[in-house]
Amino acid sequence: MNSESNPNAFPSISRGGTRLKPLALFIAMAVSGGAMAADSKPLELEATQIEDSALLPADEAGQLGYTVESTRSSTGLALTPRQTPQSVTTITRQQMDDRDIHTIEQALETTPGVTASKSEVGGRTDYRARGYSISNWKVDGLQFQGGSDFSGGGNALNMDLYERIDIVRGANGLLGGTGDPSATVNLIRKAPTKTFGGSAYATYGSWDKRRLGADLNLPLSEDGRLRSRFVMTQQDANSFRDNQSERSRAALANFEFDLDDATTLGAGYQYEYNKIVGGGWGANIPIWYRDGSKTDLPRSTNVVPSWSFGEYTTRTAFGSLEHRFDNDWTLDLKAAQSTAETLNHRGLAKVNSAGRGSYGGYWDQDGSGAVLNGLHSSTDTTQQSAQIDLSGPFQLFGRTHQAMVGYNDSRTVAWSPEYTCTMVGDGMASAPALGCQFRANNGFPLTDWRNGVDDDYNIIASRTGRHSKTTTRLQGMYAATRLSITEPLSVILGVRTSNYSATTRSVAGARTSQEENGIVTPYLGAVYDLNDNYSLYASYTDIFTPQTAETSNGSKVEPIRGQSYETGIKGEWFDGRLNASAAYFRTKQENKAVLDGDLTTPTGGDAYKAGSGQETDGIDLEIAGALTPSWNVYAGYTYLHFRRVDSDGRSDPSHLFKASTTYRLSGPLDRLTLGAGVAAQSNIRAISSPAGQPSNGVSNGATDVNWSGYAIWNAMAKYQLTDDTSVSLNANNLFDKHYYTRYGFYAGAIYGDPRNLSLTVSTAF
Repeated sequence: MNSESNPNAFPSISRGGTRLKPLALFIAMAVSGGAMAADSKPLELEATQIEDSALLPADEAGQLGYTVESTRSSTGLALTPRQTPQSVTTITRQQMDDRDIHTIEQALETTPGVTASKSEVGGRTDYRARGYSISNWKVDGLQFQGGSDFSGGGNALNMDLYERIDIVRGANGLLGGTGDPSATVNLIRKAPTKTFGGSAYATYGSWDKRRLGADLNLPLSEDGRLRSRFVMTQQDANSFRDNQSERSRAALANFEFDLDDATTLGAGYQYEYNKIVGGGWGANIPIWYRDGSKTDLPRSTNVVPSWSFGEYTTRTAFGSLEHRFDNDWTLDLKAAQSTAETLNHRGLAKVNSAGRGSYGGYWDQDGSGAVLNGLHSSTDTTQQSAQIDLSGPFQLFGRTHQAMVGYNDSRTVAWSPEYTCTMVGDGMASAPALGCQFRANNGFPLTDWRNGVDDDYNIIASRTGRHSKTTTRLQGMYAATRLSITEPLSVILGVRTSNYSATTRSVAGARTSQEENGIVTPYLGAVYDLNDNYSLYASYTDIFTPQTAETSNGSKVEPIRGQSYETGIKGEWFDGRLNASAAYFRTKQENKAVLDGDLTTPTGGDAYKAGSGQETDGIDLEIAGALTPSWNVYAGYTYLHFRRVDSDGRSDPSHLFKASTTYRLSGPLDRLTLGAGVAAQSNIRAISSPAGQPSNGVSNGATDVNWSGYAIWNAMAKYQLTDDTSVSLNANNLFDKHYYTRYGFYAGAIYGDPRNLSLTVSTAF
């Protein structure tokens, strides 16, 4: 919602002649929902009256401030949040601008029900929801290699290129074929419109952060039938950690052409790049010293060499064709090809395997004990994705219903060369390491970790001429219909049949394959409208998720299988400008990949095996939208309960709360907008695995640890200098809380960011 909106344009609501504010309505919804569950009686509410119908329109992307008019991300049908029988969260463009969000990590940090667990800085990040890892990533509905790891494209994702992000919590197997039990993240790319306009901004922040961005919407014909959109952005920044810096840049060129009034052709190209220097390999702060006592190191501690880096580049070409029939049906064809190139040349003093099931490299207080670990790897991944959908309304028994049928296909080829490496320094040279991994048993000891890595230590890498190659294909046909059974009751029925295959050729030439054909994924949802504002809903779907983790012999871990259930109540006010929901969910899954001790794959990576599975249930509460034209709010609470947990332990808090709000003042201060937010989670009873607390400088297994809970506050202030130009100040971790974004990985931890500020000047034209 436009923060410059006319306050008088927003409707007030009255019940029984008494005006009721939206916040009170949300509270009333929660109370009435609880009463209904207790009494099992229909809820009777008096008529709601709109006193002012001059509502603010949605923008050209269908966004309404902190919420959206509708989304297809859950079922493929265009449904409002209230009509969707699942928990769907949207991070809109206004939210990203208000919070100074530019990366996928920042975006998901604000998303209710989503947590993050890092393996290292600027490398592998495990985003999680409802107790499970998120592995289903999409851009404009097409499958995308969006994982933030050593081979995915997630570390390069730049939010300046995207209009919004839809997060569907729970399984979403109908459209993706992979019924990921956690969530599906669907990024909606910025698209051209028929009117000329644009914006630009410049940001300067803590640790010498400098960022520039520009967004131009340019019609290429007078009538706007041929139009374009160009986005460019670049950032350079240092860090609170020693020896760490970052550089990112991105560009988008998106074109659309109306062949006629009913047909639109689209094509475009985008480039995303990110390089983290000083990111290391693994958690960069040890939890214990060599003698088993706890460390208390400064947050700036980062014992990495100057040559340590991770570099990620993604290039994507995409196209689309949309035809709108006279009967309101639409044919939508989309295709894309993305290439992700990753290069990791990393070093870090940390705990690691010392061989024969033991772990060493623990630091001592006198500066001894630390061992330089090293990793060199690269992966080129090409993914081709296509999807065709036919959707629209139909009449049956005097009522209007919706239907959708489609087919999607994705093919991914990942190519990884084999390297041999030698660690050199101080006149020494290690034995060549095939696979390029140096651990506690073959790395170099540091002279004094308090002074950092010895300057002359280095890793020399060369290709052997061999490589591994994994080809994965996922294809499926699906159909769904939303049947309007009665005026208050609608039912969504859907089914998908999928084929999955994965073939891996190891560096030695050995081939392994995995194939699953005719996998049927049903989907069932129902929504019952209690009145003009409230609806009850329920949904069910199966889980089928292929896994990319490899076993010790190089084959893929067998797919995850399970079931996902959800039921709850949703509320909607101000013609969809304010939405709220309360949900109960339950998920079961089998075969989730877990670490297979200290075993490695043929290429030297961590080996996994099928675990015993997990079962979780819990509650999601969420509210998003506008309480008044000047007051936006976005908040969510998740309670998560593990009924059954696999051997990898827990990385998820039982209680998670996130909230963000902005308010534009009135009167003489009507050009000033203030905002605040918080992200809080309870402690986690985690496991330091596979290395734990040492005894006499050596660990032989995992140790239970307590990952402390925390609350991180943020604030913002924006002043509108003119109608088109503003200046904003954002403060993150306002009270400078010490907290961890990982605790218990190879006896290590990672600090979260200290307090940091950024100042942005932006203008629109």
